[in-house]
Amino acid sequence: MVAEYAVGGSREEGASLLREGKAMLTTLRRSFERLGNEVVYPVAEADFEAAVDKLSKKSDAGIVIAPDDRLCELTELVESNTINLGCPSECVEICADKMQTTKILGDKGIPVPRIVPEDGMREGEAQKKVYVKKPRYGCASENVFILNGKENHEDVFFYGDDQDYIVTEFIKGEDISSSVVVGGSSVLPLTVNKQFVRMERERLRYEGGLVPYFVGREAEKEIMSISKRVVTMLHCKGYVGIDFVFGEDGKAYVVDVNPRPTTSVVGIAKVLNYELAELMLRAKFGTLPLEEEVKTEGRFILKLKLS
Repeated sequence: MVAEYAVGGSREEGASLLREGKAMLTTLRRSFERLGNEVVYPVAEADFEAAVDKLSKKSDAGIVIAPDDRLCELTELVESNTINLGCPSECVEICADKMQTTKILGDKGIPVPRIVPEDGMREGEAQKKVYVKKPRYGCASENVFILNGKENHEDVFFYGDDQDYIVTEFIKGEDISSSVVVGGSSVLPLTVNKQFVRMERERLRYEGGLVPYFVGREAEKEIMSISKRVVTMLHCKGYVGIDFVFGEDGKAYVVDVNPRPTTSVVGIAKVLNYELAELMLRAKFGTLPLEEEVKTEGRFILKLKLS
């Protein structure tokens, strides 16, 4: 079973998210089918959770792609019914919380943007800076805003007692991501990817990406080294996508950890010399290939038509 929320739900998602969902579902479905597997998946169900419950009970294994605030409970459902090919629900719960993830990684020495105002900056100093405000639980760059501390003072410092948002310092640099597959005893790097992110007034919009993206050998080595540390710390399994900002200071800052297949799989499937499905199955049931055995040929550009 491959259950993708935007496709399998009641179609309340925006058109751009539906297109991304269809692309990811089609990519993974075809990859599993090329290996001889029968693939089932929910489509436009009024009750997505019930559909996942029903299909996972009939399946030998399954994976869910869903928004952060739904992924943990849906993963728990899969785990109770069949073999989960994705990250464990305990890992998903941590990664879904951007506040908790940022604190954990920062405490372990991983470069992350500083959280505001918990870093103790004086307001006068903070008003001279630029910040990122995003939902504590969210995905696909939805409702992510760039705020000027001086012009958006209240938005930076007063964003609700319920802590539904996280505000961090803004790191100027390139938006990139890494894609890795995590097995029982090893982490297999796949690609570094360029993310096309457009500023629309104060809001950031994800428009697609380039797979793979060459950032230089030393930078790629550092990004993959950090990626391995991150997935090990958070006990991730299967396919994981990690979002970075490659700062002008030469550091790669982790801004999000996605414990599930991401849109980059669409491009990776086109350029990788292994089936993604094979790697996901080997991560769960066998041994992953050696790093030197995994290669890419060509490049793939995905451009999203935003609604």
